[in-house]
Formats: sequence, C-alpha cells, structure tokens
Amino acid sequence: MIDHISLGSLHFEEAIKFYSAVFAPLGYRLEHHTQEEAAFGPPGKWVFWLYPVEASGGIVGKRCHVAVTATNKDDIVRFHELAKQKGAATVREPGGRPDISPDYFGAIIRDLDGHTIEVVHWTM
Repeated sequence: MIDHISLGSLHFEEAIKFYSAVFAPLGYRLEHHTQEEAAFGPPGKWVFWLYPVEASGGIVGKRCHVAVTATNKDDIVRFHELAKQKGAATVREPGGRPDISPDYFGAIIRDLDGHTIEVVHWTM
C-alpha cells in the first residue's frame, strides 16, 4: 500500500495555493508547511507532498500521474472547475470511462508544473 506521494514544484508557493483550493472539495487540506516542504491530506494524514525544486532539470515523468479518490462525482466536477480557474490544463473532462469500468467517474488535469493529477470515484 502506498503511504504518500511527493512531487517537485518550480512554483512552490503558487502550487500550495493551487492545491489548497482544488483539494478542498475532496476533504484534503494543507496539513504541514515549511519553506522546504508542504503536505496535504485529510485531517491528520500527510499523503500528498510538494517540494520546491530548481529549474535545472525535468520534474515531470512521461505517462506518470497521481490519482486521488473522491467520495462522489460532484466533488470531482468541483475539483476540475477550481483547477481550471487556477490555471490547470484539462487532460480529461469529468465523466465516465466505460472502457475502464461502468463504475468509473473521473477527471484529469495537468497542474501548474505539468504534473498529471486524476481524481476518481468508483460507484461499486
């Protein structure tokens, strides 16, 4: 089982503001913040970390993405709306994926650093 995920950010403080806003509908909040790191998650759990990085190399892996669970479809739609308002690019609009499963509903965005973030809800 995965305990947490960490991503580098060229725009660290802006990324903290971005994720504070877009994760709110999912019940994630900023749980920890220093100049060297920031952690988000549901209350008391630090599961999504950001670290500042210098622009001396790539920070995004091809075909790599992080998927976060939502408790319902409306939260996914709200996450997607907020992400677009904050400057994220849409990779996949909120909706079903019958090619994956009739129980899947999700959306995928590319954040300010180019990381691909998926939010998914399974109706099983």
